Amino acid sequence: MSQTVLVKRLLLLLFSCFLYISSLAQSSIEKLFNRGYHYISVDREQAINYLTQCIEKDSTFTKAFFHRGICFFKNGDYNNALEDFKTAYRLNPENNVIWMYQGFTYRNMGQMEKALSSFSNYISLHPQDTSAYSYILRGKMKYELGDFTGAVEDYDMALRLKPFEEKYEYYRFVALYNSEKYPQALKAANRLTRINPDFYGYYFYKGNVFSKMNQPDSAIFMYNIAIIKNYNNSDSYFYRAQAYQQKREYTKALEDYATAIMLNNDDGSYYSMRGNCRYEMNDKAGACADWEEAGGLGYYEDFDKVKKVCE
Repeated sequence: MSQTVLVKRLLLLLFSCFLYISSLAQSSIEKLFNRGYHYISVDREQAINYLTQCIEKDSTFTKAFFHRGICFFKNGDYNNALEDFKTAYRLNPENNVIWMYQGFTYRNMGQMEKALSSFSNYISLHPQDTSAYSYILRGKMKYELGDFTGAVEDYDMALRLKPFEEKYEYYRFVALYNSEKYPQALKAANRLTRINPDFYGYYFYKGNVFSKMNQPDSAIFMYNIAIIKNYNNSDSYFYRAQAYQQKREYTKALEDYATAIMLNNDDGSYYSMRGNCRYEMNDKAGACADWEEAGGLGYYEDFDKVKKVCE
């Protein structure tokens, strides 16, 4: 056998050994990852341990960083979670879902601007996602930042992707209500009552909208429906009382304030508003007693009246 042939065979043998050893190493890494992945829902600390071993053996194993980041996130270790998500994305920029997890992490850290940016990045990089959830998440971040109009835009997009989703309609209503777009909020509340006509809360919300639009009769009508559907909700009586008070129907207002207090006697605002109603009726003693009670419960919005009127 010639020396050249012998050298070639030795090189081939060495290469085969290298491939075999590499395959064993890769198999060992995969086993560590699979163990870590298995423990994510059982024992996150153990999962982190196995995934860390996997990363120590292969610092380019993207899935190990990503899933270890999820473990850190679920453990509330947000800084380490972010580090792992960023590393996973650097290793595999095609995994756009990482932006969603970064958004969740920033949201839990109270960094709403960064959460908003992360959700926006996911939407721009993954436009084929028709689940609507990403728009809801971004809408919530905009809402938290006080951008009610932007929130409504995202909720509208979510509803175009998933029409008649009750909770999405509710988010949209709240954003419209808080942005003081009451006619639009009323339309949103109407849709909610069509989707779920049995839930008292949507009629209560419609009553609130009518109150904001200075339509006390319509507000009272809606509060009536809310009370018929759930007569134990103290807020329905409380807000109906305010509508009656707006109409100067003080006897009915006092009856509703009394019912609200009977159902929930720990809310200082109930006593305070009843005090205002009594004061309008020239019942100074009753008003002062209610304002004092409200202050005792920690509600001080009308407490200055105690010094001005009662002393």
